[in-house]
Amino acid sequence: MFEFIHHVRILVHDADAMAAYIEENFGMKPVKIEVYPTRGMKNAIYRVGQTNVEFTEPLDSESAMGQYLQTFGPGPYHLAFGVTDIADKAAGLAAKGNEMRGQNGMSRSAEGYMTANIAAASALGFPFQIAEG
Repeated sequence: MFEFIHHVRILVHDADAMAAYIEENFGMKPVKIEVYPTRGMKNAIYRVGQTNVEFTEPLDSESAMGQYLQTFGPGPYHLAFGVTDIADKAAGLAAKGNEMRGQNGMSRSAEGYMTANIAAASALGFPFQIAEG
């Protein structure tokens, strides 16, 4: 089912400071830095091969990402596996008894691609996400 690592979301306290650190130490500039007010986050996005690495700053400390950052500190929030025919894959995961988040297990990311998320409680505590596009 998994074809590649689509993206990794890493929570940080300050996306701009992380972008400056990465440029100074690794010589890499983000593909873009963008604020998504309706999603309460700011992303510094890097392309590493076929994978996007997203350093995400939650803008609301009460949001799920904000509370996760407060509890666990900076680090990986989730890993998304790339797939094709995501609607079919999401339906198959639901049919196997997984609790899916979003409408019909699907949602559109801030970047416009489709995702499907298995509730962590259904997946031994790991927040599986698949993505297409």
